[in-house]
Amino acid sequence: MKVLWLCSWYPHSVDPYDGDFIERQAKALALHMQVDVIHVVQNFNFLKKETRLRTEEKREGQLHSSVYFLPLPKTTISFFQKLLFNKQYQSLYKKLIADYISKNGQPDLIHLHVPVKAGSMAVQVKKENNIPFVVTEHSSAYFEHIPENYFSRNRYFRFVTKQSFEEAAAVSSVSDWLLTRLNSLFAIKQTKLIRNVVDTSLFYPVENKHRRPVLIHVSMMHPLKNVEGILHALAALKQKSAHWEMWFVGPVLKENTTLAERLGIADQINWKGTLTYKAVAECVSSADALVHFSNYENLPCVINEALCCGVPVISSDVGGIAELINSSNGVLVAPGDINALANSLEDFLQQKISYNKTEIAATAANQFSEHIIGKQLLEWYQELFEKK
Repeated sequence: MKVLWLCSWYPHSVDPYDGDFIERQAKALALHMQVDVIHVVQNFNFLKKETRLRTEEKREGQLHSSVYFLPLPKTTISFFQKLLFNKQYQSLYKKLIADYISKNGQPDLIHLHVPVKAGSMAVQVKKENNIPFVVTEHSSAYFEHIPENYFSRNRYFRFVTKQSFEEAAAVSSVSDWLLTRLNSLFAIKQTKLIRNVVDTSLFYPVENKHRRPVLIHVSMMHPLKNVEGILHALAALKQKSAHWEMWFVGPVLKENTTLAERLGIADQINWKGTLTYKAVAECVSSADALVHFSNYENLPCVINEALCCGVPVISSDVGGIAELINSSNGVLVAPGDINALANSLEDFLQQKISYNKTEIAATAANQFSEHIIGKQLLEWYQELFEKK
């Protein structure tokens, strides 16, 4: 079986975190079969310095990825720049797929990751070459309360998204929460739940020997992550107990450090900054609890990663997080409820709730490891072909 991945998001030199969870799924599948990835960068912020078509090739075992950077059209009028770019994007993608087929033969299946913009290519290839495709969606933006949601996007965006889902042989996501929502919005043929991948050679339980308990938060510190709310909860916690340390892993933002100082908790916070994936794993595995307080989410990778380390999760109950977190491995609080978060942190520090680190890690590894997720992807493809 030959499968070609068309990815609307994928990591590259300009932003190594852009869809890194998609790359991890590709690596998992590559343990079982050849995986070829094509990604044409579409974020204008990543293309501003490009002056010519540029390619980044990467080979790792059975995974071969090709990332292409198009220079932006030379016009100062935003509307025309977007229009011209879309035409160039489509033209380049069409050529890349034709070249791929000419060199490697026709794939049996295309796996599309995120409908816009690569979805238009998956639909076109299906119609012209009779190659079926499946879609994996990672975004939570299908609810009206989420900023920049599907319903607020332009007509082209909504058209490509709808067409991608409804022309696909099947749709997958990392949470039942999102699959249920997609099923209610689009005429989807069938769905498949496949969780985020965790590299368990990096994320595994270790013995902690900290002088005081370590809480950790890992994110890119975007507003949706509600770091401000975490800081206010920590300030409330300090009024009752100061026997703890908080690590923030991700970009160090002035507004966060300033707020920590104003709240009188700066001396208990360690701003780790942006780290390599390996260094993130070392921090998470050595922490005592993960703190996640997002206003909205789908199902972030760091939840799975913490669990594979045997680290309990104290999180807001948003998106699909409740599908993984229960009384055996963590606590859920209402989104935005700072008092509830502070109280849950206090209960954890006072050991009112006990967790079995070994059991948490073993259960998670059996669900999220590269081998497990890679096998699930392969079996999904095989099931689809058996039904043809």
